[in-house]
Amino acid sequence: MNYINIADGVKGLFIENHRFSTTHISVNLYVPLKSERVAVNALLPYVLSSCCKDYPDFSALNLKLSELYGAEVGGIADKIGDTQVLKFFSFSVEDELIPDAVKLTEEACSLLFSMIFEPSVKNDSFLEADVERERRLTLEKIAGIINDKRTYAVSKILAEMYKGEAFGELKTGSYEAVSKITGKDLFAAWQDVIKTAQIRIQVVGKKLPADLFEGLAKKLSGFNRKPTPLSPSVPKAPNKEVCRIEENMDVSQGKLVMGFCTDLVGNDKDTAFLAVFSDLFGGGPYSKLFKNVREKYSLCYYCAARPNRTKGYLLVDSGVEPNNAERAEKEILNQLEDIKKGDISPEDLAASIRSIKDSLICLNDSQASLDAWYSMRLGDTPISPEEYISSIEAVTIEDVIKAAKMYTLDTVYKIMPKKGEN
Repeated sequence: MNYINIADGVKGLFIENHRFSTTHISVNLYVPLKSERVAVNALLPYVLSSCCKDYPDFSALNLKLSELYGAEVGGIADKIGDTQVLKFFSFSVEDELIPDAVKLTEEACSLLFSMIFEPSVKNDSFLEADVERERRLTLEKIAGIINDKRTYAVSKILAEMYKGEAFGELKTGSYEAVSKITGKDLFAAWQDVIKTAQIRIQVVGKKLPADLFEGLAKKLSGFNRKPTPLSPSVPKAPNKEVCRIEENMDVSQGKLVMGFCTDLVGNDKDTAFLAVFSDLFGGGPYSKLFKNVREKYSLCYYCAARPNRTKGYLLVDSGVEPNNAERAEKEILNQLEDIKKGDISPEDLAASIRSIKDSLICLNDSQASLDAWYSMRLGDTPISPEEYISSIEAVTIEDVIKAAKMYTLDTVYKIMPKKGEN
């Protein structure tokens, strides 16, 4: 891993990996997560990656990608705690595999930069046809969330836990906010992001393309940049009393989501023991929730625990028979208490560490996964999966007990059938 400073607020990261015949490049723009900016910023990557000044429509862009031997480009938006990240990426075949000495990686990178820095605009506004297309697709995604009750339930409990915070919103922004975005709004947001974002360009492949980092610096020199420092994420203060919400819908299977919070947020080394705890609590087949709540007592169809180190919460979500919801909740809490009391076998701890280790090793099998790992890690020097494995292997039973004692039940959200329906 080679991590260098390119310019003020701009870093370059080269992850050398010889397992692939392609080069993966991503440009990640990090800005503070703000409620009034979530939707418009989140829409940007999708509009920018669909066309640009030189290739103003799908036909022209796809023709260019075909000429580049099936290269791929794209953009997504996500949130990392109290930071919003806008990612633009490209995949292209290694130059040495292409006949006629075509500089494929260089051309793919040039196209990527064109999409980010030379968009298709007119009169300080993105073209309404481009905005309307991506706006419609985003609104369809938001409206469709309710069709996946598990995803819907998770989004609802986070909205409640982080009410009044930008983190509580969908990563796309709300339906109302997205529907109001105009071409001029998007242009103003694009200018602001380019000027203020902390930027990291990442390369995963056999070698670093020549002059890539210098090319990014040259593109950015045309903007009057004033990068905004990113503030650490703020953990949630637990409710004095557990907040309980129940929503009645046309469902036969109920959903139970329990939100726990802790005041510990930080980097991977600081929070490695939380990852092992959550895996032992509700991860693999050796976990408490799987072995007991699901298998032994048959109180749910699935029951999983997922932590978030950047905001300090832990969600336990499960699919339950409506008449088992209360019993399932009590048993989930019982299993947490058992961990607090030290009811953890060395065999289960070893299985959990081995499982987490295997999942980290597998990151090297995918350029996109490896790139995502680094782009989701902020700070001066992102930790590698191999370094994180060392932290995971050092976790003890005492560390797991300590982690269990740090979490407090904050919110319980249920989806139940409408009254009178089975």
